[in-house]
Formats: sequence, C-alpha cells, structure tokens
Amino acid sequence: MKIKALLWATVVLLSACDKVPAPEESFAGLGSDAADFAQVVPGKVFSFPEDHGPHDGFRIEWWYVTANLKDAQGNLFGVQWTLFRNALKAGPTQPGWHDSTVWLGHAAVTSATRHYAAERYARGGIGQAGAQAVPFNAWIDDWNFVTRPGAASPLADMQLTARGPQFAYDLHLTSNRPLVLQGDKGYSRKSDQGQASYYYSQPFFCGGRQRHPRR
Repeated sequence: MKIKALLWATVVLLSACDKVPAPEESFAGLGSDAADFAQVVPGKVFSFPEDHGPHDGFRIEWWYVTANLKDAQGNLFGVQWTLFRNALKAGPTQPGWHDSTVWLGHAAVTSATRHYAAERYARGGIGQAGAQAVPFNAWIDDWNFVTRPGAASPLADMQLTARGPQFAYDLHLTSNRPLVLQGDKGYSRKSDQGQASYYYSQPFFCGGRQRHPRR
C-alpha cells in the first residue's frame, strides 16, 4: 500500500565511547576497552558542516532519523532509519580491504498493529557503506540519507530512502530550524559509569511515500 505522508522527524548524529571502562554486559557490548579511541568529554566546540560527517577517531557513532507520519485517512505510522559505524580497532583508517570499519543499517515502519524491519551489513573501504559531511550523505547499499542537489545547506533539503521485504519509503525532508545541542551543549552523559556521547539533532518537516502490506 502506498500513501502520501506528512511528518515531523529528527535526525541525531552521535559519536559515542566509554569515558571509563564499564561491565561487559552493559550497553550492548560497549563496555570493552576504548582507551585507544578518542574520548567524549564535556566542552566540545562543534564545527558544522564538518561534524555532520564521520569521526574516525571514535569507536562508534551513528546517524538516525525517527519520524511520525499521518496519511490522508488519518492513519498513524512511524518510520526509523539508522546507520551505525563501528571501528574494530583504533588508528588511522586504512584504504580498501584493509579498512577495519563495520557498518550496520537498520530501518523500520510501524503502524498501530504491525512492525516491519530490515537490516543491512557492510564493511568499510569498498564504497558499500559510508558517510560524508559535504554534501551530506550517509548510505549502506541502496539505503540513503542524502542532501538533495541545490540545497542551501547540508541538512536543509534531504532525501531519505530504505526498503525491506515488506516495506519501503522515500521521504523528502526540509528544515529551516537551527540545530539543537542535546544535554550539556551537545555532551550527553549516558550513565554513572561514565559512558557519554556527543549528541545533536535537526528538526525536519517532510513529505513522501511509504508502502507496507494492507493487513
């Protein structure tokens, strides 16, 4: 089923690591030693558009969009799109097949009664997945979160696409709102154990199309 959708969405880009070692079972494995990676500390001065892109010194970061949709009949839907970058070891990024970065994409559509999701996996260095600041583009296979040609700024005019076995969406996102620095001027503490992230968001208004089974 295809519907026309109008929505409000927020994109959040994070660089996350452990400030101090944490138990292995905490934070889905993020408790492993991150001492050789760049650390998240208070007081960072953000620089845009450069900070829209990847930060190779950090172990993990992700870009995500969440959206609330409403079709012409008043039905409500949710959309989610996430791209994770995970460095398996610290140090300069190596070219081609020597790149030790792993990428994970997750996308989903929900209705009042259904949930549809899909995942994509890729290694770095071969163009299958990646992110760049200008023009902004985050992608894995044919899933894209990308600045549209002619945009006034990297996040002012965007296209968001993803598909799975039971769903697909193609959304046009626009914004004239300022970026929002979450937490303490973009420093967001996650736990008493010291985990933290740099966290900022961009509000969007959007329109587009999505489909899922009529069930």
